[in-house]
Amino acid sequence: MINRSSMQAAFDLLEHLQARGIRCVIAGGCARDIFFGVKPKDIDIITVGVSFREVMDALDAATVAYDPMQFYDHTDHDRIIGCCKLSTVPIDVIVYDFECATQAIGNFDYNLNQFLISGTQHGIDGAHVRFVGDTHWGQLVEVRGIPASERNLQRRLKMQAKYVDLVPRRATGELPVTCPVGGPDGPF
Repeated sequence: MINRSSMQAAFDLLEHLQARGIRCVIAGGCARDIFFGVKPKDIDIITVGVSFREVMDALDAATVAYDPMQFYDHTDHDRIIGCCKLSTVPIDVIVYDFECATQAIGNFDYNLNQFLISGTQHGIDGAHVRFVGDTHWGQLVEVRGIPASERNLQRRLKMQAKYVDLVPRRATGELPVTCPVGGPDGPF
């Protein structure tokens, strides 16, 4: 599980990558879980407009131990070039073959994953999670056109179970546009 220390490590790494000219954001399951008030199990930093080698060079410059995995997902439609799994904290740095982070997030498999953390430059207590998908998370939708031959039933069942668990947490009362990452109302 992620704690404040590992979240800070992700924010620090994000800042390091951005200082080296790498366009990147924290998005996906971590951001989604924070939005729904659940402690995330890992953090995904999404990078775009950069080569796998450039990301590894940036991690080497930060003296971060990681395990590189070229072609993180073996299906062509993901446009994932690779992933670097950090050894000491549950952070994955994923390299996408897109020029813009919103394109990568728009290519996530389900709308329930289309959340990102914004305002990271303000630190944990100033950052917020927001939904950036086109189809509201109130209904689970497969947003990436996955060919029928490549659809993964286990993945679909996992996402349906997540949806059933998470959505009722926000189903009553006023629906927020953003949720804090830290501070008195956030989990960190």
